[in-house]
Amino acid sequence: MPEYQRPRSEQEFEQNFKPKKPLMNSTEAFLESSRCLFCYDAPCMHACPTHIDIPLFIKQIHTGNPNGAAKTIYDMNWMGNACGKVCPTQVLCEGACVYNHAKVKPIEIGRLQNYATNQSIASGKPLYQKGASNGKRSP
Repeated sequence: MPEYQRPRSEQEFEQNFKPKKPLMNSTEAFLESSRCLFCYDAPCMHACPTHIDIPLFIKQIHTGNPNGAAKTIYDMNWMGNACGKVCPTQVLCEGACVYNHAKVKPIEIGRLQNYATNQSIASGKPLYQKGASNGKRSP
């Protein structure tokens, strides 16, 4: 059985652990989010095991609010960043996208999720405030 060798440098780590899905830049995220039809029954949302409001977070990305999109994601799934990278979206939310019925490439929901959460992490802005009243977390 092969033995795992720990990477000895950051360059070696980057070479061996590239993301399966490349990260989107803001232009790609804007264009991809513009493709969403905001279906009234949101089959993508029903296919998501964590029931993230996918049409809402896509709309938030499209309107230039990646922190709001990240909050929408984290409200339902506190592991939203990791899930955006490893979730089998082609079977779940993207597999349920209505574009599949028209033989059109579905919305890249996993990559959009990863974009929003990465942008939020990079901004350093807190999404929730400690000690918020009424038991709910505040933006």
